Amino acid sequence: MFRNIVKFILLIAILLILAVVGISCKGSSSDTKLDSEQSEAIVLPPDTLSTEIADWCAEHRVPESQCTLCHPALIAKFKATGDWCGAHNLPESHCRLCNPDIVFPQEKALQKSSPKEDSGLGISIFFPKNNPNCATDGALIQFATVKTVERAGLTIEPVLSAVLSPSVEAPAEIMLDETNTAVVTTSVPVLVVRWLAQPGQLIKSGEAIAELESPEMPKLQGDYLEASAHGKVLELELRRNEELLKQNLISKAGYETALASAQVAQAELAKTEGFLRAAGLTEAELERIEAEKSVTPRYWLRATISGRLMKRDAKLGELLPAGTPLTLISDPSSLWIEAKVREQDVKRIKVGQEMEFMPDASGNRRFKGQVIWVVQYLDRETRTATVRGKMLYSSDKLNPGEFGRAIIYTHKVNTSAILVPKDAVQWEGCCNVVFVQEALDRYRPRKVKIDTGEADYYRVTEGIRPGEQVVVHGSYLLKTELKKESIGAGCCEVTPSS
Repeated sequence: MFRNIVKFILLIAILLILAVVGISCKGSSSDTKLDSEQSEAIVLPPDTLSTEIADWCAEHRVPESQCTLCHPALIAKFKATGDWCGAHNLPESHCRLCNPDIVFPQEKALQKSSPKEDSGLGISIFFPKNNPNCATDGALIQFATVKTVERAGLTIEPVLSAVLSPSVEAPAEIMLDETNTAVVTTSVPVLVVRWLAQPGQLIKSGEAIAELESPEMPKLQGDYLEASAHGKVLELELRRNEELLKQNLISKAGYETALASAQVAQAELAKTEGFLRAAGLTEAELERIEAEKSVTPRYWLRATISGRLMKRDAKLGELLPAGTPLTLISDPSSLWIEAKVREQDVKRIKVGQEMEFMPDASGNRRFKGQVIWVVQYLDRETRTATVRGKMLYSSDKLNPGEFGRAIIYTHKVNTSAILVPKDAVQWEGCCNVVFVQEALDRYRPRKVKIDTGEADYYRVTEGIRPGEQVVVHGSYLLKTELKKESIGAGCCEVTPSS
């Protein structure tokens, strides 16, 4: 019986081993088949292809030794082997329009050796860096007819040349001047019985703006009256002891005891008076309490500075803990500009430089300011630094909390610049491009480097010349023709330059 059990267990073990081996073989066969299919889908150059990074034509994204655009003499060799795409005048093994999955060994090596910022991980939130291997300049967009262009609704504008001041542009917000702003609160729990001032109303320092009630106020006032009465008694006792000491009727130790008691009473009175002043009571109110010898839970909330009542934070009848902001008073004519400047631009900014604020809601209107503070650290998440400016002229056209753009002029010397309409620039996946008109029905994408400019224009630092005609309205349509998922396929043809 025992032998039969052992045989049965061995049989099961053998079957399991065979099953595992079979699955492994099938997986290997499947992987081999998949690799074979992938190798057939990606058409690579002839066997003479070099894998060295130095053998690379960045302009046309093919090995330099195999580039027919740079070396036309190679065309006959590719045609002789049947490796030729007649539709695009390129070797079939190089034609990315027909075979978008082509990947050369040099491309993989370049990706591994390139720093992270070149791979797109360090892209600026404003102007992404162009891929140096982008071959967009090699394309040409040809419309079927001029009427097709007219139906597409393309508009053309010239590239401009202008004189600009070197500057840094950043998103910004209008803030209240904190040196002329005060949050009004109390040091005891309170509730607002009634408001005496309305939001937007001008307030003078010391003016009552609300009637308050506090459950702790009667005790504080009672402690003050008690300390005041006790202090007066001890003060009289001290004076009597002074006269007795002069007549040698008491010892010096007895006088010093009376003096210490009077000083303790004075300290207690000062403490209770301090609590009441911190809560918001004035000298006149303290005198009234002492004169009337009465206590009340109600008192006045008074403005600590002169200005405009910006908002009321407390609701009527709601008991609020000590320190809760009740209202905000500020001078709305004294405003700050707070800009969030990119890490690489912070070192160019100094206190005293001129700046301008352009509100998002006010078109191209500009308001002048001056840099008064540059933060000494960067935000951990956004990697930006706060730059604060003060508005040079008061204006009722701006409101605290308004968003816009800040332009900080880093130098007073003007420089010439090339400007292109913002709507003409498109990010097509690896670089910023504009579409230059070569004929009424022919347009060529041009890779450009852009920076901050003026109003509706970008400043172009590379890639285009003044006077060239570029597509403005309709540039997005042309961009789609460059992408393989083009929604405009059929209205025009995209071909590489020869």
